[in-house]
Amino acid sequence: MRTAANRFFCICFVLFLFSVVAVTLLYSDGNVSYYENRTLASAPTLSGESLLSGEYFDGWESYLCDHAAGRTTLLRLKTRVELDLLFLPVVNDILVCPDVLLGFNSYGVWDTSYLSESADELADGLLSLQEDMKGYLCYVGLPHQYSYYSSKYPDYLENREWLKEAARSAVSSALSERGIAFVDMALIFDSLGRPDEMYSATDHHYSYLGAIETYRAVLERINNDTGLGLTILSNDDYSFIRLPNPFMGSRNRRLYGLRDMGERAYIAILNEPIPFERYNDGAKAEPVVFSLPQTETETITYNIYMGGDFTETRICTNREELPNALIFGDSFTNAAETLLYTAFNETRSLDLRYYKEKTLREYILEWQPDVVICIRDDTTYFEYTGNGYLG
Repeated sequence: MRTAANRFFCICFVLFLFSVVAVTLLYSDGNVSYYENRTLASAPTLSGESLLSGEYFDGWESYLCDHAAGRTTLLRLKTRVELDLLFLPVVNDILVCPDVLLGFNSYGVWDTSYLSESADELADGLLSLQEDMKGYLCYVGLPHQYSYYSSKYPDYLENREWLKEAARSAVSSALSERGIAFVDMALIFDSLGRPDEMYSATDHHYSYLGAIETYRAVLERINNDTGLGLTILSNDDYSFIRLPNPFMGSRNRRLYGLRDMGERAYIAILNEPIPFERYNDGAKAEPVVFSLPQTETETITYNIYMGGDFTETRICTNREELPNALIFGDSFTNAAETLLYTAFNETRSLDLRYYKEKTLREYILEWQPDVVICIRDDTTYFEYTGNGYLG
């Protein structure tokens, strides 16, 4: 009797495993996890080498874990339990404060003397680029969201301010020694008292108000250094609009949308529009700088600014009396781009994480823009791949 019962339960267990695998294979949600903002594992390819090494079976394990039926629902439930039942301070690597969501930092303090050498390497690369080009180079440093809100971390958690302040100071000194224009937005935001409205409460980017402040600081520095006399928009030149749509910040996405906090996004509409043509990756696109939803109830993300990341974006206002500009950097450039184009004849933006046709140096030497603007956040100063590669 016991043997029959054991066989029955073994058969049920095997059928259960088979049904889970079958449902997973039949009802996979795709290759990207929206909430985790990452690409899911792909089904492995069978080969003699992968079979002998065990890589083939490891690949199936990763695939089935990533594509398990109901995975998102279960992860959302786990997140809700940790947030609302266990009241954990850090959930899915997100620090949950009453008024802001921040990234969790690992613990540890180490020697920062290496920062000076790293800053010199960055500055030497920029100096070499500046010497080769005919135009004006401006390097813009932005605080990351968790750097901006470092004071909101509780005492028992690492805010890494000791590192970010040392890195900012090292970069500032190295660029100044080489005569490279550096717009340090950390100092500018500090002079304003670091108001909360300059940065998102639920996303790792600045808010649109922070982007406007950055846009103005950059053009003021360019005008002061070059005498180009670029037009800088004032509050009277546009209508500032608060979108009613729920805003899904990248931090809240990591929490499966369970901490909305009521944050909303803003845009600025010019009172006197400047006609332009737009090209994304060489293809003509709709002449807009905001990717707006169809209804007021759709959830929106930071991708409303410029429609998100593109390999290459060109905006041509056909005002040949004005200079041309090149902007490069990660997604922090997007919100600023919606304003910067107004000051130039043609504005191009490169995201070198994806653009591989030419090196940055080759692109600049071929096009010869009058102004080159690099926008980097303080977590990427010393990254030398993607937008940090200046070769």
